[in-house]
Amino acid sequence: PGSNPKDQEFFARAKRGELDETTQSKLVAFGSTRRKGLPDPSKDQQLLALVESGCSTVCIVCKASAWQTAKILGASLEENLDMISSSVEWLCKQGMNVHVDLEHYFDGTNNDS
Repeated sequence: PGSNPKDQEFFARAKRGELDETTQSKLVAFGSTRRKGLPDPSKDQQLLALVESGCSTVCIVCKASAWQTAKILGASLEENLDMISSSVEWLCKQGMNVHVDLEHYFDGTNNDS
């Protein structure tokens, strides 16, 4: 939710009860960690959209490669870890089940070790 109008409409309709209970219980809202430079996850619009989705489970994508973190995000490794941990902690405090998608994990394990 929050990435495009079709996703917003889908999750809004699901939240209104247009899906049966079994299907609704299997939905996972997908998003990303809080933005770089925004230390308070509660102010991140993407994370707020995940919480507002009506799903009990969310999956957030994060960088798991030093190269991706530095070159794509423009963040330090420490800041990347803080983005991940603060996002997970905040989502859990909102009552969400949180999964973390470690993007470029194998690149990271092959190149960063």
